[in-house]
Amino acid sequence: MTAHVTIKEKIDKGVKILNEKKNSCLIYIVDDQPLNLDLVSIFLNNQGFNILTETDITKAIPEIGRICPDLILLDVLMPILNGFDACYLLKSSPKTKDIPIIFLTASQEEHHLIQAYKLGASDYVTKPFKKPELLIRVATQLILKNQTKRILELTEEIKILKNAKNSKKND
Repeated sequence: MTAHVTIKEKIDKGVKILNEKKNSCLIYIVDDQPLNLDLVSIFLNNQGFNILTETDITKAIPEIGRICPDLILLDVLMPILNGFDACYLLKSSPKTKDIPIIFLTASQEEHHLIQAYKLGASDYVTKPFKKPELLIRVATQLILKNQTKRILELTEEIKILKNAKNSKKND
């Protein structure tokens, strides 16, 4: 007889795992408006996340490549380089291509939403954001990233075990 696991139990387990790892998660937030940065960073920091912020996307991109945060929150409408171009650059780099990006923006235009997803964004949240919604979207992306990482680790372990088994067969 197999135990039936509900979706709620799976979500609770994922949130529990995330809560245990929260203090090791680094979120990089880029927005040209310091007030927006303060609002989001204080909220997420109070939830237990480590936060780095930057108002200048041209400074943020190389720093993101250097530190490889767990998640990026990115505004769309910024001077010099918009969030879409920044997303393209980040997703084009082997070092940053797998970092989930959530656009956090005042733009509610459908073509911006579609463009964000086409460029590889993981999610899109409009401002003014609702705190519970932002938190669950952040948590979801971090859980997915951690699960993907674990799957890759297990896949590598399976390859190693198969190679070891094949080596013993050939001896």
